[in-house]
Order: sequence, then structure tokens, then C-alpha cells
Amino acid sequence: MRRSIFVGCMTIVVLVSLATIGLVVPLDVTIALTVGWAFFLGRVLPEVTIAWDGVVTAVVCIVVFVVGAHAFLRWIAQQRIAERSEHARPWPFRWTAAMTGVILVMFLAGIAATGVVHQVGWLLTSGEPIAGFVSLAAQRAQSSNNLKQIGIGLSNYHDSHGTFPPGATFDDRGRPLHGWQAMLLPYVEHQAIYDQITFELPWDDPANREPFQTEVLMFLNPGNINSGNLNRSDAAGYALSHYSGNARLLGGDMPRSLTDLTDGASTTILAGEVATEFLAWGHPIQWRDPALGINRSPRGFGSPFPPGGANFVFADGSVRFVKETVDPQILKALSTPTGNEAISNGMY
Repeated sequence: MRRSIFVGCMTIVVLVSLATIGLVVPLDVTIALTVGWAFFLGRVLPEVTIAWDGVVTAVVCIVVFVVGAHAFLRWIAQQRIAERSEHARPWPFRWTAAMTGVILVMFLAGIAATGVVHQVGWLLTSGEPIAGFVSLAAQRAQSSNNLKQIGIGLSNYHDSHGTFPPGATFDDRGRPLHGWQAMLLPYVEHQAIYDQITFELPWDDPANREPFQTEVLMFLNPGNINSGNLNRSDAAGYALSHYSGNARLLGGDMPRSLTDLTDGASTTILAGEVATEFLAWGHPIQWRDPALGINRSPRGFGSPFPPGGANFVFADGSVRFVKETVDPQILKALSTPTGNEAISNGMY
């Protein structure tokens, strides 16, 4: 009894001593790794949409596999029984179901193991401090996913219209009406907001106030929100966007197509993160020039995440990190769709 009390007291003393000298990182990391997934799911699940066509395809494939496998294994069992002249029962369906279950579990376990190895490797090789790393990594991953969704939406728009959306639309008097992010809404699971917009009226007309004051989480970078240096909306109450289009591709009123990208889709920026001077997502002039540099100009691209640089989605749908120290000429080449510059991924 005395020994247990002594061990308990010593444990408390050690923990207090570690906290006193600031060595509480292992405890923080343990908590983040054990219950951090619950906070992640709470933040991500509301934004998850189910691709029912994919679900139906998967179910059909599994059913076809089970039926085919059962028929084949039953035939094999019957052949073996006939060869041995035995009176054994045929191959039972529950064996096929069990085999299929084991295969699915192994497949899912492989995906999970790959994810764990990837994240642990990222954790060990990151130059960021361990404390707060999990939260920062989740924010960075969410921002990259936002750009990925924007890229998918732009690709879907291109499939439907034959071009990317114009940077903005204008009325007969040259007044800007709506920007590309508003036109993107139906292609990123926000048809309901899109249907509330009166596109014949300017985006800031009182009739359009309600839809444009609605937050679109895909347009909000969690790193900017949590940094405490801005709100989610501007002074007029319009919801902000933390991403902007490449002015040379999603700028002006002329829509461009993939065939216009003579430099190649994989080396042409579509959109990227911004860290200052945010505009409402409904603002028509939602584009910037990458040639201004990264984290160098208030009206340029940038990111709240260290190390210095920003994430961009390219015309091929890939999301890549570009360092702020990249050669300005390379950055300009990445922004021009028809500059005829020779660029490889290793150059930036």
C-alpha cells in the first residue's frame, strides 16, 4: 500500500516537474493522436458529400465479384469431389462471403497503413515544432483539399461548357456583375446558393445580399481564420474568400479552354491561396497576378502556413506547394498559359 502511494506521488512530481520546465510535448502529442481524430471528423464530416454513383459502382463490383467467385469456387469444389468420388457437401456461400470480407478488410487496412506511414513520415521530417503540429497539419491539409475541390469544380465546369468560367461578367455599361467563384457553385455541391443568385443584377445588389453573405467553407482557409488577423466576412457582411484565380487564366471576361494552354495544363496555375486583402467570394474581380510574387505583395498570392510559400491548384487538377523563393521568371511562366516557356516540376 505504501509503495503504491509512493509511486503515485513520484509520478505526480515527475509530471509537475516536466510541466514546470516546459516538457509537456509528449502529453500534447499523445492527446492529439488519440482523440484528435474526433475533432477532425467533427470539422470535416459536415462538408463531406457522398458520390452515390461511385457507391453504386462499388456495390455492383462487389456483388459481381462475390457471385463470380462463389460460382468458380463451387465448380472447383465439385471437380475435386468428383475426382475423389467423395460425398461431401458443396462449397458453402458463407465461405465465399468470409473470403470477400477478409479481402476487403485487407484492402482497407492497406490504405490505412499507407496513410499512417505517410503522416508519421511527415511528422518526423517536418521542420515545424511538434507542439501544435497536428492542428497546423490539419489546417494545411484542409486548405489543400479546398484547392483540390476548386480544381475539380473548374474541371467539371470545363466539361459542361467547353471552357473554364470567365473571370467575371459585365453588363452593357461595363459594370462588373459576378465572378468565377459564383459561377463555380453548382459544380462544387452548392447548387442551393447558386439558385438564390439573380445573375442579371450586380453581386452587391440588395436582392443578392442573402446568398453572398452565406459562407462557403470551401473558400475559407482555416489557417487564416485561426490566425486571428481577420474575420470571415467584410464590413458589409459579405462572406470572404481566401483563394483567388490566376489573372492570366481566370481574369477578365474572356473564358479560356484547355486547348488555349499551349504551355501545358500541368505547368499553368489556376488558383491559389491568399493571405492579405481578402475579397468577398462573390466579388467579380477575384483574381491576382502570380508574377507579383508569393508573400511579397498585399495583392499577390500568399499563405499563413510556414515555411514560406503557398499552395496552388494547376490546370491539370494537381495541388502543389510553390516556395516564395522561386525564381520570379519561373513564377511568371507558371502564370502564363501561352508563354511557351519550358518548365519542369523540379524548377519550383
